[in-house]
Amino acid sequence: MRKLVSAFCAGFFLLVVPLSAGNSQAVLTPKLADLSGIVKDANWALVLGKAFFFDQQVGSDGQSCYSCHFSAGADPRLNNVLTPGFLKEPEEDTSFGAIDNFDGEPLPNAPIGTTKSGGFPIDATYRLKADDFPIYELSDYKDRNSPIVIATDDAVSSPGSFDATFFKTRRIFGVKDWCGKPNNDIFHAGKYAARQVEPRNTPTTVNAVFSLFQFWDGRAHRKFNGVGVFGPRDIAGDPQKRLIVLDGAGKPQLGYLDLDDASLASQAVGPPLSEKEMSCEGRTFADVGRKMLLRRPLALQKIHPQDSVFGKPGPFGDLRLRFLTGRGLRVGFTYSDLIQKAFHEKYWKSNGRFIITEGGQLKAGGKHGYTQMEHNFSMFWGIAIMIYESKLVSDKSRFDDCNPALVAGVPVCQNVSDALTPGELDGFRLFTLFGPNTGGRPGPACSACHPLPLSAESQFQAGTSLVMVERSRMNDRGPGTPAVIEGAVHDRGFFNIGVSPSSFDPGNGGTDIYGNPLSIARIFLAEQLGLPVNDTSGVTDPCNTPTLIELGGTPVYPGCDTDVNDTTDSVDPSFDWNEEREMVAGSFKTPTLRNVGLTPPYFHNGAYGTLRQVVEFYSRGGSRRDKSLIDPSYTGDTSGTGLLGKEGFPVPAPDFGTNVDRFVQPLDLTDDEIDHLTAFMLTLTDRRVQCDQAPFDHPSLLVMIRAKPTDANRDGRADDVLFELPEIGASGYDPNSGFCVHNKGDLFEPGMQARSGGLRVPLAE
Repeated sequence: MRKLVSAFCAGFFLLVVPLSAGNSQAVLTPKLADLSGIVKDANWALVLGKAFFFDQQVGSDGQSCYSCHFSAGADPRLNNVLTPGFLKEPEEDTSFGAIDNFDGEPLPNAPIGTTKSGGFPIDATYRLKADDFPIYELSDYKDRNSPIVIATDDAVSSPGSFDATFFKTRRIFGVKDWCGKPNNDIFHAGKYAARQVEPRNTPTTVNAVFSLFQFWDGRAHRKFNGVGVFGPRDIAGDPQKRLIVLDGAGKPQLGYLDLDDASLASQAVGPPLSEKEMSCEGRTFADVGRKMLLRRPLALQKIHPQDSVFGKPGPFGDLRLRFLTGRGLRVGFTYSDLIQKAFHEKYWKSNGRFIITEGGQLKAGGKHGYTQMEHNFSMFWGIAIMIYESKLVSDKSRFDDCNPALVAGVPVCQNVSDALTPGELDGFRLFTLFGPNTGGRPGPACSACHPLPLSAESQFQAGTSLVMVERSRMNDRGPGTPAVIEGAVHDRGFFNIGVSPSSFDPGNGGTDIYGNPLSIARIFLAEQLGLPVNDTSGVTDPCNTPTLIELGGTPVYPGCDTDVNDTTDSVDPSFDWNEEREMVAGSFKTPTLRNVGLTPPYFHNGAYGTLRQVVEFYSRGGSRRDKSLIDPSYTGDTSGTGLLGKEGFPVPAPDFGTNVDRFVQPLDLTDDEIDHLTAFMLTLTDRRVQCDQAPFDHPSLLVMIRAKPTDANRDGRADDVLFELPEIGASGYDPNSGFCVHNKGDLFEPGMQARSGGLRVPLAE
């Protein structure tokens, strides 16, 4: 069986090699989509994409993409950021605070409805405190099965839109859409409706271009269809999800894109229509287009004269894109103008209005229709933002200056010899190599799932071949079962690490809006069973697909051999693919660790406020609970969905199984080792990201600080308290300004809330 070692799968604990062949910094090179025939001028598309990303005219309630990604691409706010267990299975939980039952384990002394500090988070005016973290606490943080002090299915995320129904856009004047009276049942400040909070923590946009799929659950497809998040699944599932494209004779026809390496575009078209993020419920992208096309880009926001795209250093600096007052682009530029400059005519030049029927027919729309440019606004939006976000590459850190490697088990810097301290280098050793050379610990290195230099197995560079499915080792089926190594399939770069029960959030184990599994591994199993699919796994030969079988001892499929020169073997036809084990439910995308010191809180639910708490989590082997704590006859843990990982919720007793990857097991790190690992990860921070130097510079932004229990304009919405984050140009913020993000890996480090109106603390040199 052919098993080729891929650089993408590097990081296994028995083999460590230098990160580069010579003394040079790692260069991170994203694989970009081929936009020929779609984009006619990449510079104008970049201008358009940056304007789209930052413009607060887009959201129904005044939000831009940047509204949730304004601090190192993430969000450190403390007010109006708790969200209840909307994703809990089999039924959502809409109440806040501590729960009395942890996936079947009774918590008789739980302070129900409170936070760890004793606060009552039922109102959006609640402000998180340091004592509220971690939001899941054990009596002994080193023992995952010690008594639970407090647990919750809440998450810490970002405030978005109000819970209201969309009526109509305001085409030229006015920022907010016409929407109905907002609901205040769940999110409220006093008696008034407050902004809703998204169900998962906000991940950073920096280096997101390297991810094959986007969002924590991977639902933003690698192939952009021009109209939605789900790639070919949208096209198969909804005949209305089509573009209008002019043929060679100038006649409008229905079509769609099949644009590979474009998950950023798929992701970008999600939030503008999300009722919890940027939209009143029921708004379409054609509505967004109608609202935005005649508007002057960024008309309400200030642009720095040295902005790296809009200002003097930009591609059109001499054209003076900025308006003379500094607010927005100059008069004469509308979004319609920018689209015409950036995209080929076949996507926008048609006259008239159209509708696409439920059956997928293109018809003249009259006064009820939309123009071609309005219909196709989702494509312009997605591709332009993808072009802008592809510039947000961070690869200039102290880690890169050092370019560390292990030489005979000793960590050294290959480049600048003193770029890392001895403690940080020891942290690199721990990060890279567990096993016999570190005291015989059973576990692998952090780098098994966070291979350097990208630091995330979910990410890949140009020139890298990638198999989207992996069969990994599972030690057993959970506590109380024999320790037998088995294989289990999962999406590459997606793991269940036991942060919370799979029943709290299925993650990659969920489904899309058409009922298809999000997981490519489950698509792979459906293909092997001969079931119809509207997506593909890319695996045609389970015996001889390189890297499908994880290196290091994962069992091969029956009938396959391990001879790298033999490609004639095949899976035994008697093998029952229904019996293949899954490690899908409760799995989430492995995030990048670059700039991790700038982006607390951590994990998909924002449960941990400091980076040290995260390392403590890994040291104890995660937070999954043995089901034998409930009943001695039960086997498995809280991550499990049955013996094969396939059961729905609730999982039938007594065999719960486990879905946690075998790499997550107790490491028993000392306090010094925890400190060294934490310190090493802080070396992955890029100073440009800290201080918003180009390409991370930006226009001004009105940041929502908190909700007030008042309604001054009588619109039924709690009043926002706003702070204007100043615009900055290519040189970034002065370190003494207090707006540089502190690289401490601590949500409550003084100065972390400066960008949302908090205390400003100069950055120490």
